[in-house]
Amino acid sequence: MFLKTLLFLVMCFGIAASQTDVEKRIYKPLPVNPHAPEIDGKLTDAIWQKTPRDKGFLQTSPNEGKPASQPTEFMIAYDAKNLYVAIVSLDSVPEKIVDSITRRDQAGESDRVLILLDSFFDKRTAFYFGVNAAGVKMDGVMTEDGDYDDMNWDPIWEVGTRRIPEGWVAEMRIPLSQLRFADREEHT
Repeated sequence: MFLKTLLFLVMCFGIAASQTDVEKRIYKPLPVNPHAPEIDGKLTDAIWQKTPRDKGFLQTSPNEGKPASQPTEFMIAYDAKNLYVAIVSLDSVPEKIVDSITRRDQAGESDRVLILLDSFFDKRTAFYFGVNAAGVKMDGVMTEDGDYDDMNWDPIWEVGTRRIPEGWVAEMRIPLSQLRFADREEHT
């Protein structure tokens, strides 16, 4: 149907957007306690039942800064070792969702979602994690304010996707060990 790319998300680690007038959002993820979610795309775990869903995102492509053409919901949680992300990608015509099975980092024309983590908090470097509706992973590092994209970085992380009647769901476990952080005593 259409290429659905989730905008640059502001997360607890910072923002990886260019210097546009995009609304800045700060997320306060819930700690996972006592059980981490199973990464299966179902969102039936206790943490997802109590985590608030954020929505009302803007496009980055094809119409940067415009309201998203289809609604997307986003949730985030963490524990001592992992960041957990759940994305519900709704579609008014779900039978037209494109979910091609391809090689890693090759999304093709599939519907997909991406998150970018600016763990250095410098608005210049971001680690990104993405998945298409078929569960194909995309990951890499963006540097130089997004002008350079290195897809050779292949971190170890887990993702599960599932089709639902209204669209599709992606659930991610991103080990904090796969990210790099600025040399500071404390990170927010």
